[in-house]
Amino acid sequence: MLKQKLDAMIAYPAHFSGFVALYGLLIFLPLIRPPVLITAVLVSLLVWLSMFFGRVLAQLPTDKTDRSS
Repeated sequence: MLKQKLDAMIAYPAHFSGFVALYGLLIFLPLIRPPVLITAVLVSLLVWLSMFFGRVLAQLPTDKTDRSS
């Protein structure tokens, strides 16, 4: 299941690299203290990429079977 998710994210290399770069940048952003507007733009881009990958990963087939019996 993890391999399917990773393959789905790697299928969009520009989006995936942007997601990783933004996440890493926002982790260390308090050290350089940029203007609030730049921070808001970066956070909104990270939210947009998270929603994009949520939609992509939601379209993956699931392997859920009925295990109640």
